Amino acid sequence: MYVPRHFHEEDPERILALMKQHAFATLVTVGEDGAPFATHLPFLVERDASGATRLLAHMARPNPQWRAFAAERDVLVLFQGPHGYVSPTWYATAPQVPTWNYVTVHAYGRPHVLESPDTVLRVLRDTAALYEAGNPEPWRPEAVDDYVRRLMAGIVAFEVRVSRLEGKFKLSQNKGEEDRRGVIAGLERSPLPGDRELAVLMRTREGWTAGG
Repeated sequence: MYVPRHFHEEDPERILALMKQHAFATLVTVGEDGAPFATHLPFLVERDASGATRLLAHMARPNPQWRAFAAERDVLVLFQGPHGYVSPTWYATAPQVPTWNYVTVHAYGRPHVLESPDTVLRVLRDTAALYEAGNPEPWRPEAVDDYVRRLMAGIVAFEVRVSRLEGKFKLSQNKGEEDRRGVIAGLERSPLPGDRELAVLMRTREGWTAGG
């Protein structure tokens, strides 16, 4: 990924937070024929006891992508955060041109199929628990345990042990303070949730309060 120095994110906590908050990511592999293949999946983002990051997910067994894991090559997992159009009319200075602000993380690592039924079940339970957390009456796989175990034959669970992370947080860092304030104000006026999330990220990085 091309990352100009202004937009290079090095803070591991910011990167991890982005990955966890936007965990529906894109898994990209390259087949023996050199053609790329992509699948969109919800991931669990974890740190192990050593501090290393690993990604856990599952896909349908008929999906051929998991068979590429046997090639022992790195895969790429793309985490896309909020993004939005930036109008030149929002800047305090001129001339300016339109651009796009966005946040993304690229994770690289070797994938491995998880064979243990208990481990596969743990992935399913943890994934459900994560996305059911806001439900006043969360659905639990244990409630239909036999049914879930039968369905497990139709999926492939896997992990990616991350060897490299690239974070690109393009949040107008190459502009002056008044221009950045203008972009934040423009994003905050937008009806789009992603635009307003970008504004929050920009304020957080600057240490500015909503009124300041």
